[in-house]
Amino acid sequence: MEAPGPLTPPAPEVAGEDKDEDDELDDEPPFDEWDLQHEHRDADSAYGDDAGSRMNYGSISESIYNFREENGRTYHAYRNGHSYVLPNDLREQYRMDLTYHSILRMFDGKPFFAPIENPQRIVDLGTGTGIWVVDVGDQYPSAHVLGIDISPIQPSWVPPNVEFRYDDINLPWVYEQPIDLVHSRICSGLAIRDWPKYLSESYRCLRPGGWVEAQEFYMEAKSDDDSFPPDSAIIQWHEACNKGFSLAGCNMRISAQDLKSLMKEAGFVNIQMLEMKWPMSPWNDDEKLREAGLYMMDSTLRELRGISLEVLTKIQGWKIEDMDLLLAKVKKEWFREDIHGYWPLFVVYGQKPLNT
Repeated sequence: MEAPGPLTPPAPEVAGEDKDEDDELDDEPPFDEWDLQHEHRDADSAYGDDAGSRMNYGSISESIYNFREENGRTYHAYRNGHSYVLPNDLREQYRMDLTYHSILRMFDGKPFFAPIENPQRIVDLGTGTGIWVVDVGDQYPSAHVLGIDISPIQPSWVPPNVEFRYDDINLPWVYEQPIDLVHSRICSGLAIRDWPKYLSESYRCLRPGGWVEAQEFYMEAKSDDDSFPPDSAIIQWHEACNKGFSLAGCNMRISAQDLKSLMKEAGFVNIQMLEMKWPMSPWNDDEKLREAGLYMMDSTLRELRGISLEVLTKIQGWKIEDMDLLLAKVKKEWFREDIHGYWPLFVVYGQKPLNT
């Protein structure tokens, strides 16, 4: 069995008084401490684009490059941007990459957990910046690794076995060869709106014995020691955003058990479930968890406004001033070292039966 090799994210560093280029992208002041120096995802890439493909997927028109602009942010243009509520600009891409490195630490460098032997066709749905696809392509040079997203924000210089396509994964999939692994990460409620349909398509497109794996989180601030204050701004923000996401048709509170049950209903077998506590800040004494929390605090606070704009103002009708007032309280509270908050993070994977 070929096990995924270790991946090493850039080490977090405490920022000094100097600003880096990414600070200039944000209209918010840099953190006084716990800031991260982050390498651009394709800075060390020296690969050419792959002209061919062993998998076929219907692509959408050039109109995807006509991004919608609101409140100084850009959103994907597919279907006029109404099917996805988060931005797609450089600030958001930076947040996604920081989140990737946090999960990488939580998973001890494993890109996936499904016990796949010599995968040859791997698909990542809702690939975002494509960093997972590029890393998996490096680890499995004999595999063809395809990333699908609605926004063309991926690097153009990639390993020769990596390819990106642009489409809505909620539409029927078209592949010319069966897939070994269908992977998704932090897509529930956002890129993936209909889990039964998604799992049905995964089952149909996988080879017998192939695997589907979902790596997700439950968007609710939790603490095992009741360390959130009674009037916690962080909890208020989570509840307000969750309401906005729900109104937009985004269910951000699918649990590991929910997904396991849905996989079973879709016909998958050998279903496994891993559950973890994903720190919201670097409060944990464990080095791995502290670093993962450091990445996530930086990721979230840098883009707190970007996450909130659509779901609070456009969908729920909040005034910008009221939103900014809440966000100021959230940021102040997030730096409190006596709050030990986390999100439920989980992985669920299942196998298509060999006799299908």
